Amino acid sequence: MSHQDLMNKIRYWDNKCARWMMRHFYVMFFEFVLAAFFFLFFFNVLKTIDLSSQISPNNMLEKLLLQQSYFMAMVIFLLILNSFWLLFMFNGVGRLRIILKEISYNLMRRK
Repeated sequence: MSHQDLMNKIRYWDNKCARWMMRHFYVMFFEFVLAAFFFLFFFNVLKTIDLSSQISPNNMLEKLLLQQSYFMAMVIFLLILNSFWLLFMFNGVGRLRIILKEISYNLMRRK
């Protein structure tokens, strides 16, 4: 293998790795951030459930506050799930854009 062939292979793999990183870095980064938020939320909900065993059944204010915290936990959980879904959709749109760009390049090259 000549020096030029080796350098061409290195350039090829460098280009492939750079494209992969640009394609997946932001998605992976935000998935890790969202997963961290999810675990923080999950442990916070576990603490809230633990607090529910200490509330007296006669105190209406504490019951209302606990119910409000449950509802807010549900809203936060749905927002986190929505963020995961949007991240999945943006990743799909980005991949579709790259595929269409490659198809366009191949069609223009044949003309």
